[in-house]
Amino acid sequence: MKNILSKRQLQTVMLLTAVIFILICGVAYTVSTRTAPTGGAAGDNVTPPHEILRPARVSANDRIAWETNVGGSGDEYPVAVHVKNNEIYIFGNTDSSDRDFAMSEKGKTRGFGARLSLAGRTLAFTVFDFTIAKAVPTQSGWAVAGNEGSVAGIYLLTDSLAVSGKASMSPIHKLNACGLYIYDNRYFLAAESYDEVTKKTSLLINIYTVGLSLEREKLFSHTYSLRLLDIMPYENGYILAAAASYQDLGYLTVARFNMLSEPAYSDFNLGYTYAPTAFLPLGNGYAAIADKDGGCELLTLNQKLVKTDVKFLTETPNANEKTMFYAGATYAYTGEKLLQLGDDGRAVGSVDYAPKKILDFCSNDAAAFIAGANGNSLTFAMIGKQKSETFSLSAITPSRAALSATANGLLFLCDNAGTTQDCGGHFGGADVWAGRLNI
Repeated sequence: MKNILSKRQLQTVMLLTAVIFILICGVAYTVSTRTAPTGGAAGDNVTPPHEILRPARVSANDRIAWETNVGGSGDEYPVAVHVKNNEIYIFGNTDSSDRDFAMSEKGKTRGFGARLSLAGRTLAFTVFDFTIAKAVPTQSGWAVAGNEGSVAGIYLLTDSLAVSGKASMSPIHKLNACGLYIYDNRYFLAAESYDEVTKKTSLLINIYTVGLSLEREKLFSHTYSLRLLDIMPYENGYILAAAASYQDLGYLTVARFNMLSEPAYSDFNLGYTYAPTAFLPLGNGYAAIADKDGGCELLTLNQKLVKTDVKFLTETPNANEKTMFYAGATYAYTGEKLLQLGDDGRAVGSVDYAPKKILDFCSNDAAAFIAGANGNSLTFAMIGKQKSETFSLSAITPSRAALSATANGLLFLCDNAGTTQDCGGHFGGADVWAGRLNI
């Protein structure tokens, strides 16, 4: 009887052991498959990839409707933010090389794009093989100016951020894409060309058809270096406005050209060390704004590009950047104030505003907005039909930003190097902090 009980006990123990072994194996398999990243084998000594965009969250700051972070192990910087087809598109550059950025080469900077819902939910994310200098919406998607190494090019994207076409500039010199414009069903791609022999920067413009066939190539070269301000239609052709300096003198250079003619230059001496920072329509003519030792000078031109007046907008010397922008009305920042200008260049409204560095401007039909950096704050000023004010958000060493004004809010991108009371997430390095502000 004892032998029989011993056998039964032994069988029971063996059965229980087998069941326990199977359960342990099942748990181990479940854990390993949950922790292994897509494409990785169980047992790899890696952690699962985090989402490149953190889920949008509501901040404790009532100004912020929602905010999120875009980041990897390296640094990310913003370039542009737009609203299209009731979705938010953000563009920037990254040197991250972790799994989230497709195992890119460490230290190699590339561009990225993301689609978000109006509530900040991630819809898509793409990393490109080129850096991004400017992104412009088109009827069928996006046109992007960027670089692959020292080769500047134009890249066409679909609304889903897939590359649908590209064209590259001839690499005669090292080129750096700096502008992209769409006029008369053509793409105007601008790049800076630095000549190491003459130590002079010229501007190269390639004009492409919508199918990216090269139609014309224009070289804007002067006795001094040029820095692009703007390109716009003019009479039966176009004008290119550039900032220049030569022998300690500052110049505004305006070049008239059409598809066939060579550029015809007009130079405006702005005085000792003056350097224009913007050029745009004003009334029936044009205007440029320039700096000199903390001063702010407004130069006005008539329709024939003849100098008509000079106005000084700054009350006291200061070290802040001065510039001017246009969208439905003309606005200028003088280093002390955000101004709305009348057709004659005189201020018709103002807001006191003095951050250490200006980062971006935008406007809609109701107001104009400016963003700046001031220590560990991202500061804003707005001047509008209903109200004008200034306010700030906490950020860590912001240095770049992008703005886009919607009908009922303000979209912002900013580089941010850590978690703050307003920015609740951080991946490492400098992330792109994105959000929508209640205005």
